[in-house]
Amino acid sequence: MAGELWWVPSLIVLAAVAAGVLALVSVLRRRTRARIAAEKADAADLARTAAISLVRADDLVQSAADELSFAIAQFGENATHEFATALTTSRRQLRDAFALQQKLDDAVHDSDSERRRWNEQIVTLATEATARIDAQTRTFDSRRGVEREAPALLNQLQRRLLRAADRIESGKATQDRLALTYAAPALAAIGANLDRAIASLDEARTAADEASARVSRGANEPVGDQMRAAEHSLFRATQVLDAIETGEDQLHIGYATLVSALAAADAELAEARALRDTHEETAARATLNSVIARADRVVLELRDPARLSDPAADLVRLREAMDGLDVTRSEARNRQLRLDNARDALTGALLAARSQIAVTRDYITTRAGRVGAPARTRLAEAERQLSLAEAEADPVTALDTARRAMTLATDADALARFDALGVQ
Repeated sequence: MAGELWWVPSLIVLAAVAAGVLALVSVLRRRTRARIAAEKADAADLARTAAISLVRADDLVQSAADELSFAIAQFGENATHEFATALTTSRRQLRDAFALQQKLDDAVHDSDSERRRWNEQIVTLATEATARIDAQTRTFDSRRGVEREAPALLNQLQRRLLRAADRIESGKATQDRLALTYAAPALAAIGANLDRAIASLDEARTAADEASARVSRGANEPVGDQMRAAEHSLFRATQVLDAIETGEDQLHIGYATLVSALAAADAELAEARALRDTHEETAARATLNSVIARADRVVLELRDPARLSDPAADLVRLREAMDGLDVTRSEARNRQLRLDNARDALTGALLAARSQIAVTRDYITTRAGRVGAPARTRLAEAERQLSLAEAEADPVTALDTARRAMTLATDADALARFDALGVQ
């Protein structure tokens, strides 16, 4: 009986596999239906968005045409040129968007991807057209606000012009005051700024007067352009007036820096004079004296109370003079240091040379006839070099000579010992 039911386990396995396959297929079908439903929902949302954007853009373009006509009547065609260009561009985009919508609404079957792409293009075209018109509308709303507030804004502008005029007078007084202390080149920037400020302020007054005249005539003439021109010119004048004050501060800072640099120059000159007066070399003293004299002349001239100062140029001139002094002083100091070091080493070098000569002389003397001429010649030259070193006034030369005497005496000793050993 058991043998006849061998196929039951296989049937159970096949049933389980079949059930699993059916479950998987069911899950995949549900997911596919859900994805398709979501895609349809997204497509429907996109279509609604495109339709709403298209309607809004069409309404806005239609109202913008009336807005443009009103703006032309108020501000003139020149002032509304950009608005007209923006409206033309938005109308063209709107026509393109309606053409796409027509393709969506016609009887021709379109694929889902085509419909999605066309709806996205409609949204883009409508959004761009709307944004362009909104920007122009905001601009002219702002300009109308200026026109409405023109009398009050003109009063504020006139008060600011008066304050700027007071600053012009203050700038002139500043320039006159600074001219008592500073030379013309140092004041050139301030003078140029003052001229630019005066010119900009005149431009601002002219534009403000034109705006005021238009308001006074009461003919609803636009004044926005004149107001903006006056504001810009006044801003430029204010900036340049600020630069005049900054320039004055920089001049005073430069002069204070020059005074400090002159004080530092006095200290450097004092060190240079002390080095000149104590230096052992005549040539070094002469060179130091020359550069000290040149630096002195520059310092005295820059300190002349009757002289008008140009701090920037004066600092450059003083630095050049002091740099030359620094180089010469450094060279002289190095030369003096070399002399001092040579003098310190000379005593030991003379002592060593004398000692070696004495040792070599004693060795040769005690071995008469056994030491040849080369050793005796070097010893004689060593004694001559030692005599020169002892008589030399320049410690550097004396040190070199003493060392040469030491070398000759050492060579003579070596030759003498070689000769003596050879004779044995």
